[in-house]
Amino acid sequence: MVGGNRDRFRVDHLGIIFQDFNLLPWLSALENTLLPCRYSARRRKSAGPDTKATATRLLAELGLSDSKLINRPANALSVGQQQRVAAARALIGSPDIVLADEPTSALDEEARDAFIQLLLKECTASGASLLFVSHDRSLEKYFDRSIDLLKLNSWNA
Repeated sequence: MVGGNRDRFRVDHLGIIFQDFNLLPWLSALENTLLPCRYSARRRKSAGPDTKATATRLLAELGLSDSKLINRPANALSVGQQQRVAAARALIGSPDIVLADEPTSALDEEARDAFIQLLLKECTASGASLLFVSHDRSLEKYFDRSIDLLKLNSWNA
């Protein structure tokens, strides 16, 4: 898979929550959330007839319901708020696979639990596979399978 084909596959099929968020700082929380729908007809269609309403719902379920807040540029949000925007962006449009790299590291316990519940609910509803990477072993209880990469690495050595 080369260049444009790889990019098309990624935007159509993958929802990625990057550890460093990768938000566009000048775009609002809502605009950042809508980016996959802007570049993928498949994700736009899956998000439903009103993509803005879908994005607003995802943001609200992640604790970002204030209209002033979701219209702020990403660089004016707290780290935890940026992390939740990155999660909403990854989930919109029902991607086939959600890759989440330390997606709860900047969240307090209450926001973390709400986030994980939403992530699991959205993945289940869309039939998406979830690859969740975390150093926080207390999160294992939310998942039906976990792999300790340190043990795996020492086993292969």
